[in-house]
Formats: sequence, structure tokens, C-alpha cells
Amino acid sequence: MIRINLLPQRRRRRVIPESGVILVAVLVIGALAASYAWELWRNRRVAAETAELNRELVVVRRQVAEVLALENEIEELKARENLLRSLEARQVPWSEMLVDLAERTPKDAWLSSASVGGGSPLSLSLSGAALSYDAVARLMTTLADSEFYSDVDLSAAQRGTVGTSPVVQFGLSLGLRPLPPVAAGPSR
Repeated sequence: MIRINLLPQRRRRRVIPESGVILVAVLVIGALAASYAWELWRNRRVAAETAELNRELVVVRRQVAEVLALENEIEELKARENLLRSLEARQVPWSEMLVDLAERTPKDAWLSSASVGGGSPLSLSLSGAALSYDAVARLMTTLADSEFYSDVDLSAAQRGTVGTSPVVQFGLSLGLRPLPPVAAGPSR
């Protein structure tokens, strides 16, 4: 027997139709694959940027090393320049001082020796002979007026003879005045 149902069939509503489940699954898998591809592309891009930055960093480090080496060289050259300037400032014009000493020595006195003592400031010891105590006093007075000498002191004076002539043998100690700094010449 054949059954025929003439009543309309009620349709059941499915929450998700079978074709919808497949579609959602495909969409989720597609979204995951797209997300994976996107992250993979971003990682490669970041890796490429990192590699480029590392290459630039190597170049910059090399340049920094060169700059530091040049700065060290500049500092060394400045130290040398300062040393040369300080040596130049302490340079004593001995020829000018000896000419001044010769001009200030009276005609009736003569020097037999001169020695320079170290220290700061330098000192000068003179010994010689004169025909009188007045000649020794004139020598001391004229040396005290010099731009080169200061603190002229008589360390010894005694009568003696040179050959058959009576003389006064003397010893003087002098301080050397600080000299004005030498003007630097034109730089090249």
C-alpha cells in the first residue's frame, strides 16, 4: 500500500545547515591561513629590516671608531701643543741676559764664574773680583734695576790679591724674574 500524505510537511529549522557548517569551517581555515601568511610576511619583513639595520650599524660602528681615533689623536696633538707652549714660555733668553749682565758690570769689576741653580724660579750665582767695595755695590745696584734679575744678595766679599794688586773677591746670588710669555707666532 502506498501512503500519500496530503498534509503539508513541516519543515524543521536546522540551527546550522550542513552546507553552512562547511562554509564556516572553510572561512575559519581561510582566515587562519591568511593570518599565518600575514604573520609570516611580517616576520620576513622585520627580519629583512633587522638585517639592514645591522649592516648600517656595522658601518656606523666603524665610523664611530674612526671618530674616536681622530678625537684621541686631536687630544694627543693638543697635549703636545700645550707642552710646547709651556716649554716655550719657560724658555730663558740667555743671550739677552748675558748681554745685559755684561753691560751692567762696571769697568772696575769682572766676573770669573756664573752658575744657574734649578728650582722655581731659577737662581743665578755669580763670583768675581772688583777693585773696590764700591764697584761691588754698583754692580749689585745695576743688577737689581735689570728686567731679568731680582733679589740680588751678596753672599761673600773679602779682600784678596790677584798677582800683586789688591782686589775684593765677591759672590752674588740673584733670582731670575719670571719672563713675560712669548707671543705665539702665526700658525700655518
